[in-house]
Amino acid sequence: MLTELRRQGAAAHTCCPVPFDLRAHHDRLLRVDTDPEELLELLELAVTWAELDYSDAPVLGPSHWAHFAHDHDWQLPERAERIFSLATDLAALGCRSARLTDQAPRRATLRAVVADVVAI
Repeated sequence: MLTELRRQGAAAHTCCPVPFDLRAHHDRLLRVDTDPEELLELLELAVTWAELDYSDAPVLGPSHWAHFAHDHDWQLPERAERIFSLATDLAALGCRSARLTDQAPRRATLRAVVADVVAI
């Protein structure tokens, strides 16, 4: 039953203590091994992690992704492991790149970027 709920995208929060504000992102992450849109969302998050300030956004960050992948059941476990490993590496690469180019971390807030996009 629990696996079926996960397949449907409804997280069973009794097995995984998830703060209320992170539940939506948690549930979306549970679908990355079978839903291409959720996979793309995770990869976009990873690529932009060093560029944008996600401190106000209700998302699990890269430091949690490997544990998340390990702690959950997946329809395609090998694919899920590869996805989260790649996403973690992409986020780390972005952070290293920002340090190597000695860029001051002038990170735009996610809220400001969304406001700019909505204004267009």
